[in-house]
Amino acid sequence: MDPKVKPSSWNPSLALALAVLAGAACGTHHATSQGISPAAGAVTGADAASLFGGDGGSFFEASLQGVLTIQPSQPVVTVIAGRPLPTVAFTATTGGAPTTAAWSIDRPELGSIDSAGVFTPSGTIAGSGAIIAAYAGQVASTTVTVSLQTTQQGDPTWSTHLPPPGAGGYGGVGGDGPGGPPSAAQVNALGGTPRADAKVSWIYPYDGTVWPQGLLAPLLQWKPGAHSFDSVYVHIQEKNYEYKGYFAANATPFRNVPIPESIWDAVALSNGGDPVTVSLVFAEGGSAVGPFTETWTIAHATLQGAIYYNSYGTALVKNSSSGDGLDYYGHQYGAATLAIAPGATSPTLTAGVNSVNPAGDGTGCRVCHTVSANGKNLVTQAANASATSYSRTVYLDPVNDTTGGAGTSLAASNLAFPAFFRDGSLLFSSAGGMIDGDTASRLYAAPAGTPVPGVSGIPAGLNAALPAFSPDGRHVSFDFWGGQFSAALKGDQTSLAVLDFDGKTSFSNPRIVYTPPAGPSGQASVTFSSFLPNSAGVVFDLELSRPSGDWGYTWRHNTSELWWVDLATHAAHRLDRLDGYDGSGTPYLPDNATGAATHTAAQDATLNYEPTVCPIAAGGYAWIVFTSRRMYGGVAELGPWVSDPRNYPWQDQVTDKKLWVAAVDLNAAPGTDPSHPAFYLPAQELHAGNSRGFWTFDACRVDGQDCEAGAQCCGGYCGAGDGGKACTSRPPSCSPEFDRCAQDSDCCGVSQGITCINAVCSRSQPIQ
Repeated sequence: MDPKVKPSSWNPSLALALAVLAGAACGTHHATSQGISPAAGAVTGADAASLFGGDGGSFFEASLQGVLTIQPSQPVVTVIAGRPLPTVAFTATTGGAPTTAAWSIDRPELGSIDSAGVFTPSGTIAGSGAIIAAYAGQVASTTVTVSLQTTQQGDPTWSTHLPPPGAGGYGGVGGDGPGGPPSAAQVNALGGTPRADAKVSWIYPYDGTVWPQGLLAPLLQWKPGAHSFDSVYVHIQEKNYEYKGYFAANATPFRNVPIPESIWDAVALSNGGDPVTVSLVFAEGGSAVGPFTETWTIAHATLQGAIYYNSYGTALVKNSSSGDGLDYYGHQYGAATLAIAPGATSPTLTAGVNSVNPAGDGTGCRVCHTVSANGKNLVTQAANASATSYSRTVYLDPVNDTTGGAGTSLAASNLAFPAFFRDGSLLFSSAGGMIDGDTASRLYAAPAGTPVPGVSGIPAGLNAALPAFSPDGRHVSFDFWGGQFSAALKGDQTSLAVLDFDGKTSFSNPRIVYTPPAGPSGQASVTFSSFLPNSAGVVFDLELSRPSGDWGYTWRHNTSELWWVDLATHAAHRLDRLDGYDGSGTPYLPDNATGAATHTAAQDATLNYEPTVCPIAAGGYAWIVFTSRRMYGGVAELGPWVSDPRNYPWQDQVTDKKLWVAAVDLNAAPGTDPSHPAFYLPAQELHAGNSRGFWTFDACRVDGQDCEAGAQCCGGYCGAGDGGKACTSRPPSCSPEFDRCAQDSDCCGVSQGITCINAVCSRSQPIQ
C-alpha cells in the first residue's frame, strides 16, 4: 500500500526484444532489414528505435560482420555500502572485432549503463538484470548480478529528540521508535558467541510471514524474559543482499525496534524469490543471547488499493452519545469510518462528524459501513437525534465527499452491512443476525437506496445475513439466516449460502456451500464472508462461540476462526496459518498468560473475525484484511476484550482490537490450507479499537494524471506520459501487471505467469 517503493515495471518492447533470449545466459538474435513479425518474437526497426533511440531503420540496415557477443559474461558486482561504487566495463564484439553497440539494461533500479558499455550500480538495490547490446540487426544479452552488503550502527532516523509519533505510532507500526548507535563494548558483545535462553522469545513478526513490497517496515518485538537487554544485532540475509544492523536500547525495558525503512525497502526490492533469513542476537552487559531466527518470503508486488475500517475510540472525532456515556477520562470519544491511503503512516477520517456538546447527541457516529470494490461508494449507519436509534443509513463518496463526513440519507431506512455490487450501482440488503427492521433481503439501487423493480429469483422471505458480492458480480454469499430454498433447505442461521446473479435483476441457483459441524460450544455459525479475487472461493468468519448470545460480533468473548471454501467443490478448510496454527494444528502465537491480561496461543488463534479480500491479486497471492484480538507483540497485550473506551485508559494503553493482513495462495487445491502467517496492518490508529476493514481499488485517476499502475486509473491503463507515467484509456499492445484486461492473452508475460484476474493483469503464482 506504499507507492514510494516501486517494483521493476514491465516494458512490452523490451519484453519482445528479450523473448528470444529467455533461458540463455547470453544470446543473440538476427533480423533482416525488413524485420520479422513481432508475433514471431523478433525485434523490428521500430522496436530498436524505441529501446535504444535513434533511427531504427538505419540500425537494421547496418551490415552484419559476425555474431554479436558480450563480455564479461554473467559478472557479479559486490557493492559495500559506504564505499566507492565498483563498475563493470562491458564490450560488444562481432567476429572478434569491437563494435559501437547501443547498450541498455532491463532493470534501471539496479544501475545504469552508459554509451561506452560501463555499468554503474545504483548502490541501493541488489539482484540480477539483463545487460542488452544491439548492433547491426543483432541483439545480445548477458546478466549482471549486483550483490549488496550494508552495515549500520543505529537507525539513520534516530535522534536524541524524536518527534512524537502520529496516530499510527512510530513508523506507522508503534513501538518505542528507532534505536540509536550502540557503544563499542555493546558491539563487541553482540559479535561474541551467544548463548541460548529458552525464556527469551521472538514474538513478532511470525516465522513464515509473506510480505508484499512497498509496505512500511515492520516492528521487531521480543520477550526479554528476566534480562535487561541493552542492544540488539539484526542480521538479514537473502541471495544477493546482506544487512548487519546494531542498535542500542530505545527504551527500558528494551522490547522492540523497527527495521530501518530504507533497509526494509532494499530487502524487499532486492529479493528474487529466494527466502529471507532474519536473526536477532541480544546483549546484556558483556554477554550475548541468541540467535533467534525466522524465515520470510517477499511477494513481488505492492498491494493495491485503500482500506476503510471502523474505529471505536478514534481521536479524530468526538461524537459519542449520552446514552453511550463518556470515555474513561470523562470526555466524549469518537466513532467513525477511517481510511488508510497508500503510503500513509496514519489513517484519515472518511465518515464521521464532530458533535461535541455537554449531552452528546451521537449524531456524528458513522461506523457500521460497507464500501464498493471500486472505492467510489460507501454506506454507513448514522444515529438519529434521539441518540437511541441507528436505523438511518447514509451514503457518501469516500473520495469526493461534499457532506463533511455526514453523508446523505438513503430512501431505505435500514441498510446496515449490505453487499455492494462491484461498480457500486446496486445494494443487496442484509436481513437477520445483527439487522433490525426489515426481515427480507432485497435489491436496491445506489446511491438512492430505492428498490430495484422487476427483480426475480430471490427466494420468498429470504434472510441473507451479511451478504457479499463476488468480484465478477456473478454470485452473492451470505449466512442463510431465514427463508427456504426448497422443502429440504431452510435457513438455519449457521450455513454459508450462495446465489448466482446476472448483474442486473435476476438471481438463481440458491445453494448451501458449507454447513459447520456442531462442536463443544454448540453449533458454530458463518458470519462475514468475502470472495477471492478470481471469484472461485469464499473466505468466511466461522463463529465458534458467543457466550453473550450476540451473533456476529467480536466482543463479549465471542470466538471465531477464518476459513475458506471452494465454490465448485464445496470443500472447506480452516485458514490455519492465518489464524495462528502451524501445519500440525498446534497454535504458534505467543503466550501472555499473566494476571488479568491473559492471552494464550490457543485462545488468540480463535480471535479472528470479519475478513475482506483485496479485489486485486498481487505477487501471486490474494490478500485478506481481518479483525483480530490477538496480541500485537508487546505493543498491544491487554486482555483480548479490552476495547471499550468507556472502560479503560485508551489514550494511554493500546487495545488488541486491530486489523491484520495475510497472504493466501491463489489457485490452491480445495480442502487445503492456502494461507500464510499474518502481519499487523501499518498506519491504523494505534490507540483505538479497529475493525471491519474493507479493501477497495484506489479511487481512479483520470487520463493524464500520474500513476504507477493501471489499477489506479479510470481508463484502466498506465502508460508513458510527460516525464513519467500517466493514466490513459488507450490499450497498449499488451497490458502490464495491474493494467486492465478481459482475458489472459491481453496481458504481457503470460508465459511468466501473468494472467487476467478480476479484469486486472496479475501474477497467478509467486516468483520462485
